[in-house]
Amino acid sequence: MAGFEPSRLQARAGQDVALTFVNADSQFHVDGGGWHQFRIEALNIDVRIAPKSQKTVNLGSLPAGNYEFYCDICCGGKENPSMRGVLEVRG
Repeated sequence: MAGFEPSRLQARAGQDVALTFVNADSQFHVDGGGWHQFRIEALNIDVRIAPKSQKTVNLGSLPAGNYEFYCDICCGGKENPSMRGVLEVRG
């Protein structure tokens, strides 16, 4: 429920990007059944993280740019400022 921490991520273009997500919410979470999401529409990335679990995802080599990410499953969805952030990929 705390949102993304940190909400601003940085990576270098041309290098593999791997992210580890930790979802501390249980299945009894009041909204979304405890599931969370890491979604970047511009890159067609949609990762779902089960309650009380951890998941590492390799995004591969990304082109330079700023990419908005969000969770739209619970807690007000992507309209909630704590449920979104930016991945900055620098050249």
